[in-house]
Amino acid sequence: MNKALVSFISLLLSSLLLTAVGPSQAGEKGFYLRRGIEQYKLENYEEAIDMLRMARRENPESSAAAFFLGLSYKQTMDYQNASEHLRDALTLTPRIKEALVELVEVLFRLGERENLDEAKKWIRVAEREEIFPAKIAFLKGLIYQKEGKNELAIEAFEKAASLDRTITQASEFQIALCHVQEKRLEKAKEKLQAAILADPRTDLAAFARRYRDLVDRRMEMERPLRVTLGVFGQYDTNVVLKPLDSSVAPGVTDEESGVLASTLRLDYVPVLEGPWLFNAYLAGYGRFHDEHAETHDNISGSVYAVPGYNFGFFSLNLAIQYDYAWIRSPDYEKYASILTGGPLFRKPLGDKHLLELFAGYAKKEYYTAPLIPEEDRDSDGPDAYLSWIWIFKENAFFNFRYGYFYDDTVGKNWENTGHRFSLNATIPLIDKLDLQLGGQAILQNYENVHTVFGIKREDKYYQGLVGLSWEAFRHINIVAQYNRTRAESNIEIYDYKRDIYSLGFELRF
Repeated sequence: MNKALVSFISLLLSSLLLTAVGPSQAGEKGFYLRRGIEQYKLENYEEAIDMLRMARRENPESSAAAFFLGLSYKQTMDYQNASEHLRDALTLTPRIKEALVELVEVLFRLGERENLDEAKKWIRVAEREEIFPAKIAFLKGLIYQKEGKNELAIEAFEKAASLDRTITQASEFQIALCHVQEKRLEKAKEKLQAAILADPRTDLAAFARRYRDLVDRRMEMERPLRVTLGVFGQYDTNVVLKPLDSSVAPGVTDEESGVLASTLRLDYVPVLEGPWLFNAYLAGYGRFHDEHAETHDNISGSVYAVPGYNFGFFSLNLAIQYDYAWIRSPDYEKYASILTGGPLFRKPLGDKHLLELFAGYAKKEYYTAPLIPEEDRDSDGPDAYLSWIWIFKENAFFNFRYGYFYDDTVGKNWENTGHRFSLNATIPLIDKLDLQLGGQAILQNYENVHTVFGIKREDKYYQGLVGLSWEAFRHINIVAQYNRTRAESNIEIYDYKRDIYSLGFELRF
């Protein structure tokens, strides 16, 4: 709950209770008690605590001294000591019933499971004896809200507002927060507007306006269907992956080419009520070349779906992805398909960190007939990764991922074990301008002696990316990137380098 709102409620309750508890209820005219109450009213809480502790030593049976000492500790946020003295105010004679509301709030502030259970016990007492029913209903709503029981919390807040119009605004605001927790953003926005209209001049109304703006932004970010269109002009220095040692591929020339690269992606992220989760995307990619178009133009598509369940401290999902590619030779023919699936575990680590663990299985199929059986690349095998995401400032993130895969291929020349490491970051430089950084290393060890080259193949694949993204207009980013690839292999034909320069735009809506 917002600290400003809690302070406002505490001040309101304390003012009402100070009016209700006067000298006639104090039961004595002791000097320390009078001085302690005076210091409390002057908001000199440390001085009040000193006086009231003396009053309690002087008269341990004084419920008034216990009550005001509990209030003073509460104002200094020493909730543990406050709870002890407020309990005494409820058990000594005469019992001060106003202490019950204060004790429930203090136990709520302490927040531990046993504190909340005790608070609910005192709430039942208050409901049975009809002690400040509106305030008790409001505090009951706060406790249910803290426990994640948002439907019960809404019911309690609505009751509080119906019993006391002066807390309607605070109740509407808390109901809005419950709807946010349940991902009912439209209803949350309605309740925030109701909180503002209840009294537009208050600090709480100003806070509700700011929160409403945050909900608006979240609604835009979380709209169920999002479309991204990218169009890039590229210059590729090695379209055909010409080896560094040109003697092993003497007929390969004109390896450079201009490229038109296009992407279209549809993300579907519905806002589901309750713990169920789902997100999916459908994406298409195309690369069209000035040179070698009839052998290297390609189109591919991906479908990805992740249903899941949020258990509170973590979520468990089932991630499924299917990729399909066509290559031109000279007509477009199917080239490859990959189906990957498995459980995905996600665990938030505070507000800025997310840990992901995926343990999947991949089946790969290549449709071009191999020249010899040993070159058949069809495979299946495990494909897993561990990922850490750190959102270190607004609109900035860092991601590290380690992946493991094993391709159990039909042809013995391609059977391999791989380790994949990647780093990616987006860093805001100035307003609307972001720096993009990325790097990847793939280490592959092949299991068998190559039937043509007579050695076990070992590949090391390194890739680095640096780019700038500028939000030129709303929903339109201008993107410039440089991508460098270096493939090292102990078989020269697979040893090459490649540079790709890109400039284009992304349209998001």
